Amino acid sequence: DDGVSLPQTTSNSPDAKFTHSISISNTTSEEEGVELFRQSSDDSDNDADAIPPVVDTDEEENILLLDEIRKDVIRTHPDLRFFLEPNEDLGQKRYASLERILFVWAKLNKGVRYVQGMNEIVGTLYFVLAHDSNEDWANQAEADTYFLFNSLMVEMRDVFVPDLDEADTGIHGRISNMITLLSLHDPEVRCHLDGIGIDPSFYSVRWLTTLLSREFLLPDTIRLWDSMFASTHKDNFLRYVSVTMVMAIRNKLLTGDFSACLRLLQAYPPTNLDRLLESSRALWIYESQITLACHKGGISLGHALRSIAPPPAIVMAYGLEGGVAPPIREQVRQAGERGLRVARGAVANGAIASSTVASAGRSFFGNARNFWRSGSSVDSETKNGGRRPKSTSM
Repeated sequence: DDGVSLPQTTSNSPDAKFTHSISISNTTSEEEGVELFRQSSDDSDNDADAIPPVVDTDEEENILLLDEIRKDVIRTHPDLRFFLEPNEDLGQKRYASLERILFVWAKLNKGVRYVQGMNEIVGTLYFVLAHDSNEDWANQAEADTYFLFNSLMVEMRDVFVPDLDEADTGIHGRISNMITLLSLHDPEVRCHLDGIGIDPSFYSVRWLTTLLSREFLLPDTIRLWDSMFASTHKDNFLRYVSVTMVMAIRNKLLTGDFSACLRLLQAYPPTNLDRLLESSRALWIYESQITLACHKGGISLGHALRSIAPPPAIVMAYGLEGGVAPPIREQVRQAGERGLRVARGAVANGAIASSTVASAGRSFFGNARNFWRSGSSVDSETKNGGRRPKSTSM
């Protein structure tokens, strides 16, 4: 039998014999396999004279690895009937397929080993492939799942390697890139989460290691992965979707305390996935257009934001709701109000001197002047008959 047998005890007594045997077929030969066996003696009369059995290191390692995988596999989609099917014990057989896939992959990739979260990826892939309309293909779901999982790990295996945590492709590097993107487009939410003590790793580790498979219902996860696999850069796709997820619930986050925000991020509320994907794609397109205009066109960020209309699906972009930049007069007014609030707050606290008031005044007029200069190129174009001025400020 090529299945993975579950542990069984022959007695309920403390001295009962415990037998744990596993048989896993080798992917290269029908005759070869990995056979693991662990057995303790139940002969209480000879306990004192018994010699402890010599346990092979590889054998013990295999047992520990399979136990670790099994604990996670039995928690994979526990509410899905596909893995609970009692007819002919199909549910347990499907779980056994997941165990074999993960065990063989971990043995062949010892530099990575098995990490919790891989079971979620394998479980979702196997579910989709086992429901193929072509029955012959569906019967090969286990082999196809292994192939797809291995191909996916080639791109994201650095996430699971502790020695590469700080690299750009490691888990900390990817989290840092995600938070940098959030800071660019919604600094208010970023500062709020930092202020209440929520570290990005509290929620983003699970998001990135499971490819968001635990944040949505299975049909939505499949829809999400369909777009992700079609993307030429899966890491980039996942980063923009994750940032859009945070911005989509920004109003709830900004009014929540530590526990409320953590609950929202670790148990993401139901959402319209198609709209979420549209928003993340719109954000990427708009950012690309703005970056190109600034670097290639030689115009300022403020000019670019006022010149390029954002797609309607955008939630936030460059700290602006909907990515829409207000007119220059409105920006000057807002800058002045911010300067006055700072000055009044300092006066109310009794910690301001005349020099600070003067600094606040200079800051206000300096901001107004900068905003006016950033928009002067628009007026110059109009006065020059549509011709661009010779120089623009960055």
